[in-house]
Amino acid sequence: MAGVADTYKLRCTLLGHSMDVRGVATGITEGGKDYIVSGSRDKKTKIWTPSEDGTTFEQYQTCEGHTNFVSCVCVIPPSPKYPKGLILSGGHDHTILGFEVGNPTPIFHLIGHKGTVCSIAATSDSLMVTGSWDQTAKVWCDMQNVATLTGHAAAVWAVASIPSEDHQILTGSADREIRLWIDYQPKTIFKGHTDCVRALAVLDRERFLSGSNDASIRMWSISQGETMHIFYGHTNFIYSIALLPNGTDFVSVGEDRALRVWSGSNCKQVIYLPATSIWSVSALQNGDVVTGSSDGTVRVFTNDPARIGNADVLQAYEEEVSKTAIATQQDLGGMKISELPGPESLLREGKKDGETKMVREGNQVGCYSWSAAEQKWNKIGDVVGASGATQNTSGKVLHEGKEYDYVFTVDLDGQGTLKLPYNISEDPWFAAQKFIHRNELSQLFLDQVANFIINNTKGMQLGTSTSTGYADPFTGGNRYVPGTGSSAPGGFSASAAPDPFTGSGAYTTSSAQSASTAAPVVIQPSEPLFPVKEFLRFAAAPNYDALKKKLTDFIQTLGSAGGIGVEQIDALLEIGRSQEWKGDTTSLVGTCLQWPADKVFPILDLLRLGVLNQQFAQQLQGNFPVAATFASRYLSKETPTNQMLCLRLLCNVFGTLTSELMRERSALISQVLNNMPKAKTNEVAASTLLLNYSIVVCDANNPAWANVETQTEMLMAAASMLEVLEDGEAVFRTLVAVGNLVAGNPTMANLFQSLSGNELADRFIKSGSLLKIQQCATQIKQSL
Repeated sequence: MAGVADTYKLRCTLLGHSMDVRGVATGITEGGKDYIVSGSRDKKTKIWTPSEDGTTFEQYQTCEGHTNFVSCVCVIPPSPKYPKGLILSGGHDHTILGFEVGNPTPIFHLIGHKGTVCSIAATSDSLMVTGSWDQTAKVWCDMQNVATLTGHAAAVWAVASIPSEDHQILTGSADREIRLWIDYQPKTIFKGHTDCVRALAVLDRERFLSGSNDASIRMWSISQGETMHIFYGHTNFIYSIALLPNGTDFVSVGEDRALRVWSGSNCKQVIYLPATSIWSVSALQNGDVVTGSSDGTVRVFTNDPARIGNADVLQAYEEEVSKTAIATQQDLGGMKISELPGPESLLREGKKDGETKMVREGNQVGCYSWSAAEQKWNKIGDVVGASGATQNTSGKVLHEGKEYDYVFTVDLDGQGTLKLPYNISEDPWFAAQKFIHRNELSQLFLDQVANFIINNTKGMQLGTSTSTGYADPFTGGNRYVPGTGSSAPGGFSASAAPDPFTGSGAYTTSSAQSASTAAPVVIQPSEPLFPVKEFLRFAAAPNYDALKKKLTDFIQTLGSAGGIGVEQIDALLEIGRSQEWKGDTTSLVGTCLQWPADKVFPILDLLRLGVLNQQFAQQLQGNFPVAATFASRYLSKETPTNQMLCLRLLCNVFGTLTSELMRERSALISQVLNNMPKAKTNEVAASTLLLNYSIVVCDANNPAWANVETQTEMLMAAASMLEVLEDGEAVFRTLVAVGNLVAGNPTMANLFQSLSGNELADRFIKSGSLLKIQQCATQIKQSL
């Protein structure tokens, strides 16, 4: 058949997802019209149908049900059982959901995979096949798993079906192999790619295409098991391939920002997109091409002059591509403009009134503030110049998306030029400590930085410490902040992020610094960050005066329903102070654990401290089994303070109740992944739990737990967490957990590579994040 006749150009851009669009697929409505399906990291699958004038597509349906990212989507043609066809989505929650057009509620929920479902395909015999990080492919019929294909040594990134009468299926894996299965039995292994196989497309009964991280596309002979042709052109990983309607030409996308159109053996056209990763591509029956990309956008390209976007659409797109190309080279105050979130991030609601964020707008950066009353992001200024700070309409200085009274440029010996933001309402010592943590500086710089602030703000000092030893730097007063204070061993700060209960940070001022905050450890590039072999715990003592007031308020509010009186508060406080299980502890704890969810957190905080004593932890386990009592009640993201304290309690019982935690590991990790925290302190606690687990499963002295199965479980959990974590300290701890698992362990190193480990590491190396994150990611990559 004839090849591609005309050049492809943009038809339309579809906005609606708030995160990466990882999968796109196409289908045909009952009336014979094309529609588009897109799946995103925002956990949603959307169906798009043609607009009335036919120029673009409009959102028709949003399908929800996944508890984690949507990784892939597929359209099953109409059948007698499903006359409208089916929409399938696979997710990071290890499940597959089925939807009908017109019904946003899933009609079935397939469970069986033990890892992320990363590929789905319809078979020629009305079945479907799925591929997963768990190294298997599964075949499904009538919502039942009828076959599991095992043999790959790494994640199954791609699946496809060959038209036949004997159930011929292809699977492509991160083990660099492609396998042909006939009647669900292994038949042929295709070898030739030198990196992960990420994409498959069947041309006919005799030929298929494969795309790989090695940046090549191969055409294979099915009967001969050999490569017929290699297509070169992409300059980075290839993620997806789709056939055009003529059955011979095809399109491909990948990590090089490009959509490539192939005809015969040649690349006929390269279309650059304003996004780094082009995750997926599909073709409509009219020959138009659909892409899903890392900027949360679906785009449609056409070679039909009648459907090409108008001059304004094309000009705007060309400018966006041009600006993105420029932005990839630009630096803004130490951050790459290209690595800031794009306009799609404004589709997500803010977490609190007044929250600010920087947004990439071509080669410019705008600063937006969330209005809870209006339920929208309002632009408050533009960030310009390399300083990363600009004046906005309120007279404040903007730096990294936040307002400050001052943004100083300081030059510390041997550290280069750094930006020091400061508000006059802050204690200079508090601001100096944050600056030291953020820039990984030695604690010896504390006095120098604080005095610099004092000298350059006319000596103004607010919020100084009080006699209690804790001054809230945001209010100047004292209040109870659950679980704040000292850092954990090894330089891991236990309280470096805003607390979900108070909405503020848990920092001490200079006079209390030595008592409550350990100095950060400055990691040199040559110093190994893993393996870490000592459990991390949250041992900071609360402000007992503030805690006593909080308990008094709660007991008085609950009245007789609380079950105890104010005269028993001192006995409760002794749980944290003495960490001893006394005669009335069982009844006290049992009564208080029946309190409403919004009143129980002080008890959880005290128990978090109590379990640091081995005998106390064992008594607690004997009376209130930790996994059954606490994890089952308090790990929900709907009660973030309880979740944080429960996670901290679980971290603190490692070493004493390790066997209990290991027996319940699958359920606990699943609960954490399905209730991923939104608050930064919660992220730190969740990542610490995973880090402690990694210590157990990598300890050769624990052969019952140090095996491939448990290590695989933890590594897959870490890979999933790294996709969603926002807090730098949480990312660092999770990377250390990965380092524990892959260091000196070729099996885990290969598995992490199959889970896009190199891509993850590269992302953190280039992210402009904390120095220790970049160093840890670098050391992980060296271990692979």
